[in-house]
Amino acid sequence: MGIFDLMTSTQSLWPAPKGRVLNATVALPGSKSLTNRELLLSAIASEPTLLVAPLVSRDSKLMIAALESLGIGFEWQGEDLLVTPGELLGGATIDCGLAGTVMRFVPPLSTLANGEVFFDGDEGARRRPMHTTIESLRALGVEVRADAQSLPFTVFGTGKVGGGVLEIDASASSQFVSGLLLVAAKFENGLTLKHIGDELPSLPHIEMTLETLRQRGVSAHTIDERTWRVEPGPIAGGRKIIEPDLSNAGPFLAAAMVAGGEVRIPNWPTVTTQVGAEFVRILPLMGATCNLTDNVLSIRGDGVIHGIDIDLSIGGELAPVIAALAALADSPSRITGI
Repeated sequence: MGIFDLMTSTQSLWPAPKGRVLNATVALPGSKSLTNRELLLSAIASEPTLLVAPLVSRDSKLMIAALESLGIGFEWQGEDLLVTPGELLGGATIDCGLAGTVMRFVPPLSTLANGEVFFDGDEGARRRPMHTTIESLRALGVEVRADAQSLPFTVFGTGKVGGGVLEIDASASSQFVSGLLLVAAKFENGLTLKHIGDELPSLPHIEMTLETLRQRGVSAHTIDERTWRVEPGPIAGGRKIIEPDLSNAGPFLAAAMVAGGEVRIPNWPTVTTQVGAEFVRILPLMGATCNLTDNVLSIRGDGVIHGIDIDLSIGGELAPVIAALAALADSPSRITGI
């Protein structure tokens, strides 16, 4: 059946909702970015960690399965997850699926295991850039066997990494930076990591990584916009609450602007490193009214949307929502930096 047939077939028509404003409260799932960072840190902490309300998704399940195959213990307690660290074991096969955080966070971790760890993923994952991960591990003195600069590949860990100073090109993704920084406290000399590429990676995601480390007692800081330092030392466990995924709020916030009315998002943090928090700054520029009271974000719209000129280099994950709104705006928009 062609497009014309789909448009004219009475059996295929679906009436779009219309004629009423929105009035809804939407509870968001936990942040994927924070969930997978906290899962990895829990695996190398000095004590067990209880993760409160982590995201349950394919990516987080792949991360849990990867860490479990390396010897980490997991126990669900209702909607919370108890993570018990243990000695990292080699001889594991890691399925990365399509999860960028798994394919770029777990290989640096596997250098701390004794033995070989094989990484592979979905067919689409094999087309994603992994050159920076592979070459950075080799620069740290770790043997990596790879037929190409992508999945699949094998890391031969020895249980320890010297660390020190490392230069990488992380232009393709900030995940290359975060993957190394997350485990750097377990390197003998910590890590001073310098980005030498032409394009800057997503700095908010790197700041999220540094903040999760600091909240666990690790000395981690930014030297300049291209250089970061993590000191060696223990990583604390304890109880960690996973924030809701603020980027995931985008379509619901946009709905209030398109249809008119109000949408409320509970448990919105007052302080966060998530890029999705930028919606509170950006959407009012396009005509929304935002208010944050008692950790409940409310957004109101009247159906009128204004065009915008904005640099989204802070986080490309915001672009789909902003672009969709721009298509319905009363003036042109210009979106750069994606």
